[in-house]
Amino acid sequence: MAEGARSETDIAVEGWFRQNGLPHLIAGYDPREDTLTRLRPALAVIFVIGLALSLRPDWSGWLRILAVLAGLLVAGAAIVAANLLRGRKWREPPQRVGFIEATALVLVPPIAALVLGEGLVYSAVIAGVSIAVALTLYALASFGILPLLVGQAQRALAGAVATASVAVRAMAIMLALLLFLSMSVETWQAFGTLAGWRFGGVLILFAVLALLVLLAGLRQERHQLLAPDDNPELAALARATPAEPFVRSGIRPSFPDLGRIARFNIGLAMVISLALRVVAVSAAVGALFLIFSILVVDRQLTLAWVGADPNFLWSASVAGREVVISAASIRVVTLLGAFAGLYFTVVAVGDSQNRKEFVEDELERQSRVIAAWAFYRGHIDREESKVG
Repeated sequence: MAEGARSETDIAVEGWFRQNGLPHLIAGYDPREDTLTRLRPALAVIFVIGLALSLRPDWSGWLRILAVLAGLLVAGAAIVAANLLRGRKWREPPQRVGFIEATALVLVPPIAALVLGEGLVYSAVIAGVSIAVALTLYALASFGILPLLVGQAQRALAGAVATASVAVRAMAIMLALLLFLSMSVETWQAFGTLAGWRFGGVLILFAVLALLVLLAGLRQERHQLLAPDDNPELAALARATPAEPFVRSGIRPSFPDLGRIARFNIGLAMVISLALRVVAVSAAVGALFLIFSILVVDRQLTLAWVGADPNFLWSASVAGREVVISAASIRVVTLLGAFAGLYFTVVAVGDSQNRKEFVEDELERQSRVIAAWAFYRGHIDREESKVG
């Protein structure tokens, strides 16, 4: 649909899709127009930082000026090349950022560093970091993750009530087991001495397992979202969204096939929303055991259990008794919290009653978005048939 033909309701619905982390439901969504162009300030910052890293600290002022000019010259040449490849005038400033322009902004600094004699390894590091940051920003913006995270704050209370209800019922036995483990010498010797990549690897392992459990346990809900039915309930859901004018005007919903990226976007939005609840449970359990550790595990006990320098981070005298926080206690409570999050995920999606409470409000939210999308697509089909 042409830009000029878009109504206020179209714009409101499309903005609502973005707020709910589902930009790929927008008709004709173009990552160059809707994502990379919006990331121009961030790409410019990456370019400037990368260019600054290419300057050697032992250079004199005039060499630094020459290096900056060389980098800008390379960037200008890249823009000219992108214009020629796209059939534009060579000096025309880009009105939108495509993948060619984004690649140029990201790779010009490491190329400039290589030309200026910084060496292949250093230039490759600049390129790798720049590409990783750019891809992360692109993923966050393209799939609406940032607006989704912001929107989660508005739904946090309802989600917390549902999550707490499941957690209290499901975690009683697990909390007793974790309490026993938190007082075990073997736990402190195994977890308290983990550091670096081993500690991070265990956390990542717990996170990956919890994610796999979520994906496997929510197959039925994902299928329900991707295959909506044209019934009165669909219209009722859409009436509670910015698509309400479409329903009121008698538009029939349309259900075109969703592309693979759009289906991935829907699943990603649901998983992220529910994963944040799992993280909240993990953080709550970790905080609980940190308080317990402060109250019970003193300096002597820590030294006896860890068997090495535990690196005490904080200590204070309370009512004539020393209380401490050590690096070992932080590692122990963090891993106990991560394990609790994994267990909570299994219980929350593995039991039908728990899954209903855990997922119900999030599933209803996503169902409203899909209902709005169906009437939005019906409106687009009707407008296109008029033009045809």
